[in-house]
Amino acid sequence: MKINLYYDRLTGKSINAEKYKSDSQIEVPDRCNVRDLITLLEAHKDRRESLLVHVNGEPAWNITILKENDSVKLFLMLGGG
Repeated sequence: MKINLYYDRLTGKSINAEKYKSDSQIEVPDRCNVRDLITLLEAHKDRRESLLVHVNGEPAWNITILKENDSVKLFLMLGGG
């Protein structure tokens, strides 16, 4: 199954951006959920909790099941003060 993956340059530092390019279609297993996707993208263990995921423009949770041709955007949660 293929999904469309998007992220910005800063977020790309949290995953294996060499292997999984932004603005591209990637192959994921059937019944892949967001948690599985984060693992597949080889997200750095210390940054996994800081990744936010939107699927088709809506916030997604770890258990959200992805579907064929979903648009998945990754964001890095930043704090400030």
